[in-house]
Amino acid sequence: MVTLNLKEIFKRRARFTGFYRLSPKELSLPADMGELKDPVNVYVEITKEKGGYHVHMEIEGNITLECSRCLSPFVREMSLSEDVRIEPYPMRDIVHIKPKDLDVSFFEDEESFNLVNLVREQIILSVPTKPLCDPQCKGIPLKEESKGDTRFAILKKLIKG
Repeated sequence: MVTLNLKEIFKRRARFTGFYRLSPKELSLPADMGELKDPVNVYVEITKEKGGYHVHMEIEGNITLECSRCLSPFVREMSLSEDVRIEPYPMRDIVHIKPKDLDVSFFEDEESFNLVNLVREQIILSVPTKPLCDPQCKGIPLKEESKGDTRFAILKKLIKG
């Protein structure tokens, strides 16, 4: 786990940069999102701003997804460049948000900011809702049924229209 003490880092400097190699186990994506088989490279640049921090991340790696048409696994290359604003959780009970606030992530503690959570979030957001192995994917191939098997004859008529 990559934990940064933002309070200490920004006492001494105005900008922080780092390069990390995060293992699939560290990132632990939800099972239905896809699978990371190799480490993910992350370059991060953080600058302090009024009320929070600006985080620029470059994320590179491969993710194995399942095609939503043919259900076969395929590898998709990730090459993400993301800019995110991070802020402490609001202290008010009611918070009014503006469109620009939708690009904000929140952290609990400046002294133990978990960078892995932010990287995981950006990877999850980059995965398409309906991933395709190929835009021209035809789906699951239907095999011709044998002449003697009539169990699917009615369905076949529906498909032919």
